[in-house]
Amino acid sequence: MRICPIVLLFFSTALFSSESPRRAVEYWDLPTGSHIAYVRYPSRPPEKHLPIVFLHGGPGAYIVDHPAIAEEFYESLAALGFDVYIYDQIGGGRSARLADPRQYSLDRHIRDLEAIRQQIGALHMILIGDSWGATLGANYIAEHPDRCVKAIFSSPGALDPSELPAATYADAPMTKAAEAWFASIYVQPRYSALSGLKESDVVSVHRAIPDQEMDRQLDGFVQRTLPFLVCDPTKLPADLAVHGMGWWVNLMTSLDLAQHRRNPRPKLARAKIPVLVLRGGCDYMRWEVAYQYKSAFPRATLLYVPDAGHAFGYDQPKIYASAVRTFLLDQPLPLEPYMRSASPPRVQPRGIAPNGQ
Repeated sequence: MRICPIVLLFFSTALFSSESPRRAVEYWDLPTGSHIAYVRYPSRPPEKHLPIVFLHGGPGAYIVDHPAIAEEFYESLAALGFDVYIYDQIGGGRSARLADPRQYSLDRHIRDLEAIRQQIGALHMILIGDSWGATLGANYIAEHPDRCVKAIFSSPGALDPSELPAATYADAPMTKAAEAWFASIYVQPRYSALSGLKESDVVSVHRAIPDQEMDRQLDGFVQRTLPFLVCDPTKLPADLAVHGMGWWVNLMTSLDLAQHRRNPRPKLARAKIPVLVLRGGCDYMRWEVAYQYKSAFPRATLLYVPDAGHAFGYDQPKIYASAVRTFLLDQPLPLEPYMRSASPPRVQPRGIAPNGQ
């Protein structure tokens, strides 16, 4: 089976940077066996005794290393009275890589998240997931419906990838770039084994082509394609540097998602929690992906912003921050909800030709 994670290669609206966070990075050693890097922003009075846990994109992206503007955002949520946690999922960022890549799966990420809830001593929590982080968050809610009281999903990845023939627009610059890049990797003799992994030889291939080597490759690809994640590339900081992507967790989690259909819809239909979905007009993910969430959660609200790409928070930081804040505080949202099921017109990213050049 040829492995090409393009349809599942989701990147976060969370902010990529090599800049170290101001608050100290700490580590959890979870009972699942995962060594996880995290940063906590303690709540300030009046405390709500309810933690917010951020789920970054990927699989294999990161969030612990982030620009100052993100630091200010997390601190602003702590100022509202919420404990805020950001963590690098296993296999990416500052968190550990697994010796056996076959252990990377959606179920592993769900078990890690549940272990984190127990680690921080929270009976309930709020989840904010970007891109693949939305896929993880929604499937976590399906398995643990009584643990999440609210959720926000920005530029979500496919709720159930097997439900859609294609999760991305075939003509989107990001899709074309990813297809070309994976093809260029797999055609190289050294990496040809990556395109047709069998269960029996994953560990041996991983030993021959280790994390450090492939993580650098993925860092370079993401760095080059950052302009494809926004509507307006001028919104990206000039010094934005990508360092910390996890190739093997991306590859193996994507394969797991492609091979095992879970269909969380029946469980989510019983979820009564309020859910906010944010989706931009320049997103390379298909409209049907965002609408999966709108239709799956009975109390989902969808906000559509034409001038926002997959990295929603870069294009529209004020709308993103306002939407998150008002939703958390049960206040009126900054925009009217999008009520139609039909997709709005697609918006072409600025400065990028239709062929992605």
